[in-house]
Amino acid sequence: MASLKRIAAELGVSYTLVSKVLSGRLGTTGVSAKTREAILKKARELEYVPNRLAVALKAGRKGAVGIFLHRIGSPGSDVSERLLRGIAEGLEESDLRMWLRFFTTDEDFLVACDKRLKSEVDGLIVAGRAHPGLIPKFKELEQQQVPVVSIFNDPPDNLVKILTNVAVDYERQGYLATRHLLAQGCRSLACFATNEKRTNGFLLAHREAGIKVNPKLLVLTDSFELEYGERSLDQLLKRDIPFDGIVCQSDAQANGVINEFVRRGIKVPAEIKVTGVDNSAVAADCIVPITSVTSEMRHAGLAAVKLLLKKIAGDPVESQAIESSLFVRHSCGAGRPQMPSGDELE
Repeated sequence: MASLKRIAAELGVSYTLVSKVLSGRLGTTGVSAKTREAILKKARELEYVPNRLAVALKAGRKGAVGIFLHRIGSPGSDVSERLLRGIAEGLEESDLRMWLRFFTTDEDFLVACDKRLKSEVDGLIVAGRAHPGLIPKFKELEQQQVPVVSIFNDPPDNLVKILTNVAVDYERQGYLATRHLLAQGCRSLACFATNEKRTNGFLLAHREAGIKVNPKLLVLTDSFELEYGERSLDQLLKRDIPFDGIVCQSDAQANGVINEFVRRGIKVPAEIKVTGVDNSAVAADCIVPITSVTSEMRHAGLAAVKLLLKKIAGDPVESQAIESSLFVRHSCGAGRPQMPSGDELE
């Protein structure tokens, strides 16, 4: 990328003069029309892009964005890490600094929102797990000209009404996994129901296919973690109802299921097919690589930065939903795994 110093060196003029011409801040500095046009032409030739941090500082802004994260994702899913990576990439593209804080309770957040916040950041991204109790604080921040964008995948309605939110479509995740298994010929699918929206996607895919769901194959599960996959499978097997596939709602659950099947001598995918969610390292490294739906958290981070920058600039913004993709691996019978590309090769 071209710099002011390079333009100045190639034209044999001063760095200060180039800066003033390209910023439109010549003031009383005298410059001939010929020199001014040469500077502008050279900037176009070299595809010069102004440093956005410098522009922000000149406009009276701080050149930093606050990031408050309540970590999400089961162990091994790297969901929070992907989210932060997307935010970091978006801020780097705009030459902005990250002012990062982690929190787990409302009180943690309120303590971190001290007097320094408004003096150090131009806006705020709040991400991870939604905290409805913080709604009054979010309103207060925006009234104080600290724009807020959230990244909550499963936010309550009263929070979405006041915030610009980026969310990954959870219902779509459950739908994609279920539709794939139905297309593979499964007709008695079990579902480990941890998240209502993902379970709704499971039900929607069945309705579209005209296939009835056996309610006894829905196992209510409290967590996305590996041991809950094992516990849920144990409950399912005790019901003694035939099934030919399991739609798990995380890669960790699916890993626990496959581990338990291996211990019991049940073959995946020959006897039972299994899917997960997050497309994490857990899915790729499992003893039977897991067909999984992408988390898209990196894309969510990038989208949130773009929305916040628009909000800071005073432009209109709307909440955004991001759709996931399915990556097929051996747990559903793929001969060779379909490997991620672009965003999901992380």
